Amino acid sequence: MKVILHRPQRREIEIPGGKKLADIARELNINLESHLVVRGDTILTRDEFIRDDEVIEVFPAVSGG
Repeated sequence: MKVILHRPQRREIEIPGGKKLADIARELNINLESHLVVRGDTILTRDEFIRDDEVIEVFPAVSGG
């Protein structure tokens, strides 16, 4: 699967798929509490299964006001 990281600059990596998002996040040292993971137009939950042929994007969550 292709993972596009948007932290702090854009970077693409390839890793094996066929895993839940929680496992992928742990593998890449990504805290899902402070990042959004998107597949297409859909924000993913930690229990989503990601196939090997998919592309996901990881964005840091920004808050403030």
